[in-house]
Amino acid sequence: MSKASDYSYVTSLNLLDEVISYLESKFNNHCAYLWGGSGQIIGKTTIDEIKKAESSSSSKSADVIENIKKVLDFIGKMVEKGYDLNKAQYFDCSGLVIDALNHFNLFVGDATANTLYDLGRPINIKNAKRGDLVFKGTDKKKDHVGMVITKNTVIECKGRAYGVVISDISEWKYAAHYTWFEDLKLKRKLKVQKPALEGPDVTDLQLALCSHGISCAITGTFTENTKQAVTRFQKASGLTVLSYGTVAKKTAEALGFKWIK
Repeated sequence: MSKASDYSYVTSLNLLDEVISYLESKFNNHCAYLWGGSGQIIGKTTIDEIKKAESSSSSKSADVIENIKKVLDFIGKMVEKGYDLNKAQYFDCSGLVIDALNHFNLFVGDATANTLYDLGRPINIKNAKRGDLVFKGTDKKKDHVGMVITKNTVIECKGRAYGVVISDISEWKYAAHYTWFEDLKLKRKLKVQKPALEGPDVTDLQLALCSHGISCAITGTFTENTKQAVTRFQKASGLTVLSYGTVAKKTAEALGFKWIK
């Protein structure tokens, strides 16, 4: 992946606003944290299901018991405050972000915080803008993720004692940019050929594949590796195309490009 750098881009404001509004609804509905949570309705989730979810973590037995207690205590406080448990959902940190991206068909499959970082274009936290993802952890491994929703704030599923909250961006250390909200255009079909196709549009394609959860080397050259990544995206997205591994109108639009001919 590229090194952290300033990266100017144009955003599709309507889509970005919709995604952020969707995430804010999770905050307004008082959504809670559960290990592996990906949108389960709290009012329909049993205690046994909570125990099973928390037991699947890598925590020690004593910590698992404590974590289960924290989840149940949080839900107890929600009941005391009269919150609607049939509107509230369970998420973990990456589950919240992935849920929003999946809802708008911006991402394929699931991913951990660390994988999301690896699929992005690293940027300096000072340059993070609305729609970028921010991370906590170490240089080697990111273990927490949220999305920037204003210049200074981030929405995140913080933990079992907090649920979905809005925090200050100053609390975060790492950031990455993705193509979800860029105004991307493609004017030619992209495929493997000799001589190999090169150019900014190939770079944009490779970045878009990563943004959609498909690992792809960012080289600016349409290689066999890029063809395989395109094929994985087409199949994972259920696209029916004439030639797998070739980017034409249908695949380009599924990746967020405007097809211009």
